[in-house]
Amino acid sequence: MLKLNKNSKVYIYCPAGVVTGGIELLHQLADLLNKKGVDAYIVYLGREAHEIPSEYKSYQVKTAEHIIDEADNLIVYYEAGMIISEIHSTIKKAQILFWWLSIDNYFKGSKHIISLTDHFQFDKLNTLKIIASRVNNLIMKRRNYFKNNISFTHQLSDKRIIHAYQSEYARVFLDNRGIKTLVPLKDYINIDHTNISSMDNKKDREDIILYNPKKGLQFTKKIIAQTPDLNWIPIENMTRLEVVKLMKKSKLYVDFGNHPGKDRLPRECAMNGCCIVTGKRGAAYYFEDIAIDAEYKFDEKTDRIEDIALKIRSILSNYSTEIDKFNDYRSKILTEKNEFEKQVYTLFSL
Repeated sequence: MLKLNKNSKVYIYCPAGVVTGGIELLHQLADLLNKKGVDAYIVYLGREAHEIPSEYKSYQVKTAEHIIDEADNLIVYYEAGMIISEIHSTIKKAQILFWWLSIDNYFKGSKHIISLTDHFQFDKLNTLKIIASRVNNLIMKRRNYFKNNISFTHQLSDKRIIHAYQSEYARVFLDNRGIKTLVPLKDYINIDHTNISSMDNKKDREDIILYNPKKGLQFTKKIIAQTPDLNWIPIENMTRLEVVKLMKKSKLYVDFGNHPGKDRLPRECAMNGCCIVTGKRGAAYYFEDIAIDAEYKFDEKTDRIEDIALKIRSILSNYSTEIDKFNDYRSKILTEKNEFEKQVYTLFSL
């Protein structure tokens, strides 16, 4: 599908000074391509220092400050809309790959330039806030964000662009909006979370419930208020090793966030012996993205807080049997690296 040769260069745009699962995935792609003999570079964007974060020093990564716009080369963009204007104004020859690591973050990061129609189709309530913001910018700052908007119908359906999706959530979203040049390019969690058996210490587990305070906190607080006697610990302000150590002694991870893509924390927790409870927002709705039984997924809009609390208590009390219900999920996670490599080989014709 992509036409690369021995002289081709691959440029992968990446935010500078950021350490997240999605950013690690961009480095993992560069690492794999370089190991397979493809000349691949990370191109950092933003005001932060343009250097490889220490967390990713183990990857075989090269950096470039600028791209070379030649037909043999490929430019990989993440959450496409943030730099769509550059594509149409400066990229004339190079091949283009949009890698949708997230859907929600595309709208969040590009809110000023996305068409109101697209905003409305994605989130009707938030569109009213977008309109108010644009009016305010027009009046106070003389910036007209009602003009020159981008849309799926026009700019993003450019035939030059190949769209790769990281999640089933993204695939369905893009397909429903008429994007047809879709190819899978998933991900895998860092090997730190899969190289040690975490299932041998069932008896040593503590009644600890982990959660991510950066996502879905408002709803999670309601559950915490319903269970004041339980030990809830937020995953924050810790090194990676500290997080893994905490996971290995906990029984449950709860995530009622928006799941903009196939998130890593549920998988990392599962691989370290935690049971998983999630909402149904974003990628969490899809079994392909979070492959756990329906009894562990709750709809914040319709399910009662009391029922979620009962499920949590049941998991803690019956952990030794509950954890076995996640065996298939863990098995699937262990295949993700091989799947990612196969998808890269196919897409890049390696």
